[in-house]
Amino acid sequence: MNITVKLTAALLTIGLLAGCAGPNQRAYQDYTLCSALGGAVGGAAIGAAASGGSGAAGGAAVGAMLALLLCPTDEAQAAETAASENTMCEHEPVPGALLDAKGCAMDSDNDNVLDGIDMCANTPAGVTVDDVGCPIDSDRDGVADYKDLCPNTPEGVIVDEDGCPIAGQTILSLTGVNFEFDKSTLTSEAQDTLDEAVEALLNTDEVVEVRVEGHTDSIGSEEYNKQLSQERAQSVVDYLVSNGVNGNNLIPVGMGETSPVANNATDAGRALNRRVDFVVNSQ
Repeated sequence: MNITVKLTAALLTIGLLAGCAGPNQRAYQDYTLCSALGGAVGGAAIGAAASGGSGAAGGAAVGAMLALLLCPTDEAQAAETAASENTMCEHEPVPGALLDAKGCAMDSDNDNVLDGIDMCANTPAGVTVDDVGCPIDSDRDGVADYKDLCPNTPEGVIVDEDGCPIAGQTILSLTGVNFEFDKSTLTSEAQDTLDEAVEALLNTDEVVEVRVEGHTDSIGSEEYNKQLSQERAQSVVDYLVSNGVNGNNLIPVGMGETSPVANNATDAGRALNRRVDFVVNSQ
């Protein structure tokens, strides 16, 4: 009889402990209590079978302690999960990067340049940045491409907050824009030179109004030179328009010999004075 009771108690204890420690333990809201009770029952059964009622209390205590050891608590499992998650970082740490509480590198503005390395924090979403996290400024005018209303501004031109040349600024000054003698007809060499102006104006023609100023040297009368320079300025505008520049914002102005940049007494000086300037008009 004692052998049967002992075997039954042992099987009962194993079953209870296995139920608490097995995969079904997660179905209980408080399986720690379940484990303790199961262990106590099983331990009591063993104690009773082994030494009668006097051993039940000791067996229950030993069984309960064993059950708690075999059945980990929710808190233990949560700590294990958290530790595992802490080792996974969206951005791996690199030298110089700022780290969060988990030891992961941060990228607050999501521009793929880590905080601590990013020299331009809070860059708007979708803006292309350089290696240090600053928005690209292709024409180097101090206004980032995503805000620049006048891209490809020639180097050195002063611009406003929208990246457009300030009124009175000379965008481009071209010498070598030659015409047939005593005419306003552009030479083929002049057309090649004006292609530089086409490139500069194509990206600003909808925003900026430009004066196309024709200049001459001092050979001939002032009145004649003024009229000739006006016709030549118009020829330049016609060429630009034929190459896609918006003519509505191009104003041809004949300046004649009134604004020399060099000495008209020399061949070299006169060559510099025969030029075409592209100046931002005051609107």
